[in-house]
Amino acid sequence: MQLVERVELTQTLISIDNNYSRDEMEIDEDGIINNRVHKDIKKGQLYMNKEILQDVLNRIAIKENFQFKVKRSSTTRHEGQKKKALEILRGKPRDSYGKLPSYLYMVKHTNPGSVTRLEKTDDGRFLYAYIALYASIKGWEYCMPAVVVDGSFLKAAYRGTILTSCTQDAAGKILPLAFAVVDSENDASWKWFFERIRETYGIREGMCIVSDRHESILNATSEVYPGVPHCVCLYHLWGNIKKNFRKHHKVLRKIFFAMANVYTTEEFDHYMAETYSIDNRVKEYLFEIGYHRWSVAHSNVNTFMVMTSNIAESVNAADKEARDLLIYDLLDYLMKMIGRWNNTNRNEAIATCTTLSTKYENLMREKMKESQGMMVVPSTEYLYTVYDGGKRHVVNMHERICTCRQFQMDVMPCKHALAIVRKYYMSEYEYCSVYYKKYNLLNTYEVPMYPISDESIWKIPPNVAVNIVLPPKGKIKPGRPQKISYKNGGESRTKKSRITCGVCGQQGHNRQTCRNIPQTA
Repeated sequence: MQLVERVELTQTLISIDNNYSRDEMEIDEDGIINNRVHKDIKKGQLYMNKEILQDVLNRIAIKENFQFKVKRSSTTRHEGQKKKALEILRGKPRDSYGKLPSYLYMVKHTNPGSVTRLEKTDDGRFLYAYIALYASIKGWEYCMPAVVVDGSFLKAAYRGTILTSCTQDAAGKILPLAFAVVDSENDASWKWFFERIRETYGIREGMCIVSDRHESILNATSEVYPGVPHCVCLYHLWGNIKKNFRKHHKVLRKIFFAMANVYTTEEFDHYMAETYSIDNRVKEYLFEIGYHRWSVAHSNVNTFMVMTSNIAESVNAADKEARDLLIYDLLDYLMKMIGRWNNTNRNEAIATCTTLSTKYENLMREKMKESQGMMVVPSTEYLYTVYDGGKRHVVNMHERICTCRQFQMDVMPCKHALAIVRKYYMSEYEYCSVYYKKYNLLNTYEVPMYPISDESIWKIPPNVAVNIVLPPKGKIKPGRPQKISYKNGGESRTKKSRITCGVCGQQGHNRQTCRNIPQTA
């Protein structure tokens, strides 16, 4: 729980503005305020911090044309009232787990073809929950075969971690594939998650997995997807380089990203030589990871320009505000979010009026401009030499390859191939992957996501209703409960101070914010 500020309205304020009369302010036995008239400020109102409180007071003063002061002694830190208020609004944390069997049943009932899974421990306590909607399962068939995964911790009473997997549609937009709530990011939970994904989506030709370098992810993919290439997110990899080789990181940044994104091994070797001359340890570090995991030039699979886990992290950013919700409310929040995205992306797909999606149509136009002025010399009906400034490139239009390697790696004509297309009046779209085309984009969202009705009208079968799920056992974590993710090595950090609690003696929190284990059944 975050600290909150409590303001006590003074008699001066009430006498100046009769609208804030005592009769209009009802306080129940738990100290929760019920004021139907004024929503901004009330006696006993709870605020997240003093800055928000002061902003509210200033706005009220301007609106009502009066001034007042709140003395420091009149603001008190109050944790208990917030906890009681949240329980009134959301219910008790432990009760939320008991709703999961019914909720997962309704997910499948409302969206036939969806896949859900609920795992419990031997003593009936919650362990894992998994959801993959039928709309996503059908849409996956028309999307790039790149699966991006990530995990993020939850902040509710029983904590836990949410694991997400997603891909990109033909417009470069996010299509969530599946999500799961687990105990933490460990070998067992990631293996279980990948097993569920494989059962749901199978394995496609050219499939690859993109993630950060979490050891449990690497272990799980090697066991569940032994033949599927596993690529490492460039930004996470750069963060590790910056952290481990700080002395030269400012010089290395530009070189590293250029090296990762070039298409030929000759260009790669050039940048690697520069890296070696700056800090030879970096070359050894990257070699141990494997060039094929992060370099386009050494990649043995088409990643369709997906070289980072940013889309999965975008999902985590979108559900950031929901991570302190109870598990039932969290799953419902994610369902609603996916439904909104599904509808928005479908409407944008319908509005697309080009052969390719807007993003890739614009990219094609830029390459077409770059192809102007190039000289094309044919060798056969499908083999050509293209002169680009002082360089020449051999293009095989039948095999869809070019010596620059962009044609085959991006599965889209490079500027040299487009020079041939321009000269001989070919169709550039014939040489583009279907994963960039409007046809696939429309089919991705052919199946809508149907919303779940209100809980009061659910009809749950008896065998589902009797399935009792207890909350997981509480865990004592040292220090103050973490509410934010600390930035990785590629981002700035702020120094964290440590304080000691006068009640339990642990570091990281004080006596006013000391927390006990959640009550278990």
